[in-house]
Amino acid sequence: MERVRCKTDGMAPRLPPRYATQVRLGRDGDVEEWLATDTALDRPVLVRMLDDEAPRLRRAAFIAGVRSAAKSHHVHLSEVYAVGSDDDPYTIVEWHGGVSVADRLKAGDPFPVTEFLPNAAGLADGLAALHESGAVHGSIDPSAIGFAAAHPAKLVAFGRHSPAGSAARDTRDLAAALRIAVTGNDVPGVRPSQVAEGLPPAVDDVLAAGEAGRLDAGGLAAGLRAIPYQPVERPTGSWSWQWLVVIAVLLTSAMLVAVAGRAIDVDPDSPFLFPAAPAPTAPTPTEPSEDPSPPTVTTPDVGGRLSATVTVYDPEGDGSERDSEARNAIDGDPATAWRTERYFSPLPALKDGVGLTFTVGGTPDLVEIIASEGTRYEVGWAEEVPGIVSGWQPIASGTMFSGTNMVQLPARQGGIWLLWLTDLPEVATDEYRATVSEVTFRFTG
Repeated sequence: MERVRCKTDGMAPRLPPRYATQVRLGRDGDVEEWLATDTALDRPVLVRMLDDEAPRLRRAAFIAGVRSAAKSHHVHLSEVYAVGSDDDPYTIVEWHGGVSVADRLKAGDPFPVTEFLPNAAGLADGLAALHESGAVHGSIDPSAIGFAAAHPAKLVAFGRHSPAGSAARDTRDLAAALRIAVTGNDVPGVRPSQVAEGLPPAVDDVLAAGEAGRLDAGGLAAGLRAIPYQPVERPTGSWSWQWLVVIAVLLTSAMLVAVAGRAIDVDPDSPFLFPAAPAPTAPTPTEPSEDPSPPTVTTPDVGGRLSATVTVYDPEGDGSERDSEARNAIDGDPATAWRTERYFSPLPALKDGVGLTFTVGGTPDLVEIIASEGTRYEVGWAEEVPGIVSGWQPIASGTMFSGTNMVQLPARQGGIWLLWLTDLPEVATDEYRATVSEVTFRFTG
């Protein structure tokens, strides 16, 4: 067998003849990764090799860690196919698709809610199997969870440098990584159920118990599996003729009502045009205001509600985002609203987003948001409005659901808060728009 070498200059490694190296993927700490093909079995594999310069103790730890992981076999653990020696510190492992949860988060794509609980419980169960074999992972974070579409999530990256690894630490780190996978950020105060529509609040409690060290991996798996959750089933396939008849009848009825002069709500966010839109708590917004007064207003400080001023934030826009309506978002009346302009392509195809900035009189620990269902959003903070969008500190992200969306906030003294809309619901064919009916900052103590 040829000696496997890790080249830090990006040159392809020397491997046994059965492995055909294809693409250098990058580095995972002191481990370099390559995509290769196992020609004997005609399948893709991941090659992980330690730096040539690694000390002998580190080489021994790498090989020992990988060999221990190879004893466990679980659908949510990356399979180890081959391992080298202290002199040849490499491993050949299952190719999981090359995308980690960390990669998805960088792309603004948190763990899909419909796939979270089965995969989260499975990962914890896989970790329990790893621990039962006497092995530990030692360095679990979102980059150590591989997750490609239509495939089970897998615990990967065995052999990382981890001088203080333990089973208890593994469990705490996995619970934290699962929380981050849903919320999209590493702010401990942000609870997954508050930013992920449809995720039961019980998930928050189980993950918090795991992070606090009150559960081992098996207990974490059992707690997640016990949470009842029924994903929303969306219709698939073609429309049946019965549905087409029903739709035709409804459309005809609507036309007759219009001819008869009855009032029909034609707001783009109405249930007629966008069935899943405004919540019952958020009545249809008023028409655009012609009031030329400034686009900021102060709200009363009553009942835990903090005073605030608001301004439209549209760094890539043309000034047509209804600045004069911004005050409607904090006037305490859900019947009034700030509305974005109409876009005739999905917002991400046109610009990074549009939103509102708030200067709050106090230190809020909660923000309540009523907005169009289906709107993707981020909450950010900065000491002052930055020159570029990436200058905001990310706090939370998610998708608006009907009713009041609540986001817990970390303590921040002063500064500016941002509600940033990154994708808008389609309210008509090729027409995208969102309303923000009310944003309330509170200090709940």
